[in-house]
Amino acid sequence: MATGKKNEDGRREFREQILGHVSCSYASETNEPNFDGIIIDVSNAGLGIFTHKPVAEGAGLKIHGEGLWENSKHATVKWCRKIASDIYRAGLVFN
Repeated sequence: MATGKKNEDGRREFREQILGHVSCSYASETNEPNFDGIIIDVSNAGLGIFTHKPVAEGAGLKIHGEGLWENSKHATVKWCRKIASDIYRAGLVFN
């Protein structure tokens, strides 16, 4: 739960560093194909992922975390940045 105080890294929520596979699909009808990603951290508020393609800020996603959650999660892309030639890092917030 957010307390108003921030962690030493400036976040309101503690983020657990993990590695895991996720399958992502767009929540609304779009011509964009589904894609896979790697979770690098997760909190009660959201998660960070690596992907091989950019994801538009503001896009709604349905996240399927294999072995992480019983049901799919819905999230919104808060930001996405290119970090290598074909690797992107995105920050998602749960809806």
